[in-house]
Amino acid sequence: MSVLDSMRLNGAAAFVTGASRGLGRASALALAEMGADLALGATDEKMLEETAEAVRAMGRKAVICPLDITAPASARGAVDRAAEELGRLDILVNAAGFCPRVSSLDMSDEEMRRTFEVNMFGTFYVCTASARHMQKSEVQESGGGRIVNFGSVAGVRARKNVPVYAASKAAVNNFTQSLAAELAPLNIRVNAVVPGQFDTDMGAPLMNDPEALAAYVERIPLGRVGQPEEIPALVVYLCSRASSYVTGSVVVIDGGLTLQ
Repeated sequence: MSVLDSMRLNGAAAFVTGASRGLGRASALALAEMGADLALGATDEKMLEETAEAVRAMGRKAVICPLDITAPASARGAVDRAAEELGRLDILVNAAGFCPRVSSLDMSDEEMRRTFEVNMFGTFYVCTASARHMQKSEVQESGGGRIVNFGSVAGVRARKNVPVYAASKAAVNNFTQSLAAELAPLNIRVNAVVPGQFDTDMGAPLMNDPEALAAYVERIPLGRVGQPEEIPALVVYLCSRASSYVTGSVVVIDGGLTLQ
């Protein structure tokens, strides 16, 4: 098999959370470009449908599965619907995230809870629900299950004013590695993509603060923030046969920020 062929996802069934915008949408479109059919999860149905239309324009199947990732029944129900609509579930890309830009001294109890509910609890709900479907014979015959979570460099290297977010993403990073060890005997690979600062809606507070942005970029060896199109190739790799010997990896993509 050629390297290019090993990256193809022809006929694979993938569920992407956070698919309505940002890195989740970019990842979903990349999976479709490489041949996967998509189930798309997020809270905003209108934006989900826009992503779905872009997937269908590539000739791939797309269904929307609106969900509240913080609610166990909603999160697990969306996974079950994705598997039912697509016929099976080979791939999960969990890109849903929440980051309140507020210091711990000013953060409300509600913001603190929601940060962990979206980033850590939601990751747990969709990962475990997806793994149950990935054990099925048709998935095993197609190469086994593949889970890609989105962590953050904030979970690797502490950042000012986002301590709770950093803690929640550190939990995601660690959970990914622990789950990888647990699911490896079931032929389900689990890895994490760990972005630095990207030019997305979630990154807007920093992007829209010229002074803070300049100070942040000074710490990045490549001298700039990332663009959404610089994430999907890594996601595709981790979802494809090309990475068949990779599990438990927490892959940083941050322009060299964590080298400092």
